[in-house]
Amino acid sequence: MKNRLIASMGGFALAAASLTLATPAVAATSAPSGDMGKCDAWKSHTAPWGGSAKCTGMARADSFRVELTCINSRGSQYTVLGPWKRNNQTSSAVCSPDPNVGVLHVSVIQSA
Repeated sequence: MKNRLIASMGGFALAAASLTLATPAVAATSAPSGDMGKCDAWKSHTAPWGGSAKCTGMARADSFRVELTCINSRGSQYTVLGPWKRNNQTSSAVCSPDPNVGVLHVSVIQSA
């Protein structure tokens, strides 16, 4: 039981330290999407922490949106979704106006 508690506390300390330093967890990612075009996703470099995604080469009827995995100062994680967008547009979202809330992961959700 002690080992689990220490591991949990260590993970929280690491998450808290990365928030304190305010260093971006995700600089940029690219989501290859086959017939759906090419999508790039990135995290903001200043507070309030958020992320964006832009897809190109998509079919006229296809759409996408950015998905953020956020973490607060207590280590709780939650998901924030940006608005649906079409080819050559940008979907953006913010985790929270609180500068102590960070972005763990930025990804893209595409319509089928």
